[in-house]
Amino acid sequence: MVVIPFTKKVVTDAIGLDIGPSSIKVVQLKRERESIVLETYGEIALGPYAGLAIGQATQLGDEKLLEAIGDLFKEAKITSKNATLSIDSSAVFVSVVRVPKVGDEELKTMMPLEAKKFLPIPLSEVQVDWWHVPPGPAELATKDDVNTKTMDMVLAAVKNDVLEMYNRLTTKLGFQDTEFEIPGFSLIRSVVPRSEGLMLSVDMGSNQTTISLVRSNIVIDMHVLGKGSQDTTIQVSQSLAIPIESAEEVKRTFGYNGDAANPYLKEVVELSSYPLFGEVARLSLMFERKYNQTIEGVILVGGGARVPGVMDMYAKVVHSPGRQGAPFDAVKIPEFLNDMMKHIGPSYAVAVGLALKKLLS
Repeated sequence: MVVIPFTKKVVTDAIGLDIGPSSIKVVQLKRERESIVLETYGEIALGPYAGLAIGQATQLGDEKLLEAIGDLFKEAKITSKNATLSIDSSAVFVSVVRVPKVGDEELKTMMPLEAKKFLPIPLSEVQVDWWHVPPGPAELATKDDVNTKTMDMVLAAVKNDVLEMYNRLTTKLGFQDTEFEIPGFSLIRSVVPRSEGLMLSVDMGSNQTTISLVRSNIVIDMHVLGKGSQDTTIQVSQSLAIPIESAEEVKRTFGYNGDAANPYLKEVVELSSYPLFGEVARLSLMFERKYNQTIEGVILVGGGARVPGVMDMYAKVVHSPGRQGAPFDAVKIPEFLNDMMKHIGPSYAVAVGLALKKLLS
């Protein structure tokens, strides 16, 4: 897992800050005896800070981003200074490499050399980390020379300029104990059940979708698709000749279920999403062949996983069983919030997992 190490300490409260291209989500948790309790949460759209509509992706500079985070923290009444931030998946490179079976000291020399082979940018522009791929049933069942002389490693790299930007933000926000994490690992804590088999998390953002393959609570593969729920909004806007703001509202209200008053909506929404779900189907089959295992389940999270009827659409295209993530099941919440948290949960899956990091470690 790629993180920036800081001195660890026991904490009783923590926040998870998930900065996405169209919105920022924050969750604050606290420990009470044997329970982890939700204290507060919130989301703020970034589009208006760039003169765009709610739901549209944008890339804000430091000052505008700080302004948005400040507004969110004020609205959500955030008080904790112990934070874990998500690393933008588009700034992360992940690859599985097969190397000779050697010790940890030799890996320190070997893995940077392996990184040079797959990174599209110079090694000096990234921070590199690596971890072992846990053996699957096929590897455990065979003892041939290939398996005894080599091993698979996950190699990950994060762009330095992105980490520097996050460091500037956390300094100005006055955080006292900060870590950064790849979102796929956060989802393991909040929505991905522990399994020796393969599990897939699909994080459906506004302009990109991150697909993380997990085995034994470790991300072993990751792909970032340049497709997201914003594609549907744009298609609805163009097809129905309505403003982006109205199209976003139509998508969130009716989604894949359609609207009896507009017979074309269902078809437009479905057609706009076939490329994304087709890629999920293709990658899931590729992973199954690559690792010689069947994917046991797929968990959908992110704003795109909240669109009404999304699981029906998913089932039309993808062969693996799937469900929406329910991250607030991992923490204690007031009973009267159960229904609402189930509805908004997929959007907060990464933020909940980030906040849990400090309280579970």
